[in-house]
Amino acid sequence: MEKQVGHTAVQWAADLLYRLIRLICVACLAGQVIVITYAVFGRFVLNKTPSWADEIARVLMVWMSLMAASLAVKDDTHVRMTVFDRFFGPLGTKIRNTIFSVLNIFFCGVLFWKGLELVDQASRTKLPGSGLPSSVLYASVCVGGLAMALMLIYRLGVDLCQRK
Repeated sequence: MEKQVGHTAVQWAADLLYRLIRLICVACLAGQVIVITYAVFGRFVLNKTPSWADEIARVLMVWMSLMAASLAVKDDTHVRMTVFDRFFGPLGTKIRNTIFSVLNIFFCGVLFWKGLELVDQASRTKLPGSGLPSSVLYASVCVGGLAMALMLIYRLGVDLCQRK
């Protein structure tokens, strides 16, 4: 990965994190397709459904969902209502977006902090179908919260540094 001309170290790091998260999301989606295909094959061809298949597919879906949210933050592609943007004007919209970003960063911090507590509590139990530690599922809250916070901080910096 080469540093592109005009890219700062922060932009380069954010792009690298983005690509890593996107790779994780692709792997989770591919894993879901493989696991569900195997489960369907087992159910209808072998007449034996693997007990772990639905559970693993669900864990992969949760991980993918929480990680993909951070991708939308960096791209600024989250669904939002823009009907009031005309009334606020550019400066009002920038102030509103800044306030919302700070609140979202705080929320992601809570996700990370409480996610750590969840992981600690769940580490003593196992998922019934696969036997994996339950913390594997709940770690997605921590990692997703951290990834979203990092992308929000990056996005906030980009928005605040714009001259518009």
